[in-house]
Amino acid sequence: MRNGLASKSMLRWVALAATAAASFALAGCGGGHEHAHDHDHSQGHEGGHGGHAHHAPHGGALGMLGNHAFQIEVLPNREEGRIDLYVLDGDAERFVRIEALELEARATAGQREWALTFRAMENEATGETLGSTSHFTVQVEELAGLAEFELSFDRLEMLGQVFEDVRIPYPHGSH
Repeated sequence: MRNGLASKSMLRWVALAATAAASFALAGCGGGHEHAHDHDHSQGHEGGHGGHAHHAPHGGALGMLGNHAFQIEVLPNREEGRIDLYVLDGDAERFVRIEALELEARATAGQREWALTFRAMENEATGETLGSTSHFTVQVEELAGLAEFELSFDRLEMLGQVFEDVRIPYPHGSH
């Protein structure tokens, strides 16, 4: 009988330890979201979302859509006089192809305002086509040469999800 009690006690202890270990393993970054990281938690976090930061693959500014549903990277190309947009997953690690052929936006800098139509871009190297691409661009030399501006989108639809009143300040982003 004593062996039976010891076994039950040991099983309870193992179950409790396993539950605690699973809880710690599933605890995220502190931002209420789950995803893989490539940074050291002991060094703290950067950025404006609970201290959590993602890095734009092309070095542009990131704008988060929803609670890490998607990211939009804004990247001026001063030499070619254009602004490029890239649609990325919520962690800004993978490109996300969407069906849109155009994305309508407004840009503001000081008292100036521009109405913009970003057009979908094809890319033979990645197999991206019109109607299945993550890259959009607009030719606007004056805006591409500015150090600071803000893009705003009244409505964006990404894979069936709708985002309204999206604002992305360049160069700081809205993460």
